[in-house]
Amino acid sequence: MKQADGHRSDVMGRQPIWSLLARFSGPAIISMTMASTYNMVDRMWVGRIGYNELAALAAAFPVMLLFMSISIGTGMGASSLIARSLGAGKREQANRVAGTAITLSLIIGILMAAICLPLLEPILKQMGASDAVMPMAKKYLFIIAAFSIFDSFMLVIGTIIRAGGSPTFPSVVFVTASVINMILDPFLIFGWGPFPAMGVQGAAIATVSARGIGALIFVIYLLRGKIAYHLHPRNFIPRLKILAEIYRIGLASIVRMSAAAVVLALANRTAIQFGEDKLAVLGVMGSVASFAFMPSIGLSQGVLPLVGYNHGAGKNNRVGEVVVKAGLLSLGWGIMCAIIGLLLPRQIMALFNSDPGFLDTGQRAMRIFALSFFSIGLQYTLSAFFQGLGRGIASLVLTSARQIIFLLPALLILTRYFGLTGLWASFPTADGLAITLCLVWTTYEFRRLKIPFKLRYPHNEA
Repeated sequence: MKQADGHRSDVMGRQPIWSLLARFSGPAIISMTMASTYNMVDRMWVGRIGYNELAALAAAFPVMLLFMSISIGTGMGASSLIARSLGAGKREQANRVAGTAITLSLIIGILMAAICLPLLEPILKQMGASDAVMPMAKKYLFIIAAFSIFDSFMLVIGTIIRAGGSPTFPSVVFVTASVINMILDPFLIFGWGPFPAMGVQGAAIATVSARGIGALIFVIYLLRGKIAYHLHPRNFIPRLKILAEIYRIGLASIVRMSAAAVVLALANRTAIQFGEDKLAVLGVMGSVASFAFMPSIGLSQGVLPLVGYNHGAGKNNRVGEVVVKAGLLSLGWGIMCAIIGLLLPRQIMALFNSDPGFLDTGQRAMRIFALSFFSIGLQYTLSAFFQGLGRGIASLVLTSARQIIFLLPALLILTRYFGLTGLWASFPTADGLAITLCLVWTTYEFRRLKIPFKLRYPHNEA
């Protein structure tokens, strides 16, 4: 495969930061928002069948989150290493990392299916599935797990293409897959046209079909030599040094999302004690929350290569400008989402199910849960800053703090003393504590690197 543009990445060290954020984060924000949107659309259609079906999707979601965590962490680790290699002028190193990441994406998908498929029922029990929702949850997760290779390949290849200086194409692919999924949903769930009505199973088929098409588009892109790397067959053979560096950085994202899955499973098991409708509400909360923070994940995917490239090139003032401006964008988005959640809780819940009991519980939950939207996006931006620098330990601690250090104890303590209200309150409590830790550590790192907090830095300074 020939290299499409050997110097495409150089713009990361020269162009104005607002322009770079728009170029690198804008497409990622669109694609991540679309990803969360089709997740919500799945639940909106399934919720029309009943809240038990919503509960089935809620039980399966932590497992899907575990799948995603490994793929996203691999992509983020590879992206950081690629960006720093390009910033330091080590283009052959970037080629080797890209090839290794592609191989890893296939291995991850195969392993996920091999581990999950024989153990569907015990896994789902640990995720909070009750006897009432288990049959539907198994049907849904079986299909998702069997074709998990599509998802892992898309997530990894999209990230490394973006790190190579081509942020738009991966987003076009993700948006295309999302639109296909949303179109297929009602046909397969309710049996529109020539299709049989398949319920939650139809939602799963729609999802893997869309991801399969997205993966095929990426394969064609690779075979046509459009990727901004010069990939020889030897580049696809994993090397221990590259693997260690990818997961030294990517481990933070893996731990963060895996911890989120584990804690969400605990929350599911707590919610199901109050009834299937409470588990359904929690699932909807997760879906709405993903819509609130997925754009910030998209923003962080653009921040990471910009930080990595400029730090690798010794331009730490540009690093600071990236972080401050991206942080303000994340905070502004979070505030807007929180206000909407606080003002329109019942209207949001009615999009998923119209059962009066479901709406009453959901309205109370949303008003509490929405408080977490203020800061969670900023946490992702600051984590990307540390990943871009190559600070694997710091990023690991900060990204795991919300789930393990704060949310897990909050769930255990607040639920014990305040019941269902304590379950909803655990999330904003943990987020408030986590963002405090993130800000303190970021301030320390800025001072260590002698980066002042300001919106604009002189262009002639490194």
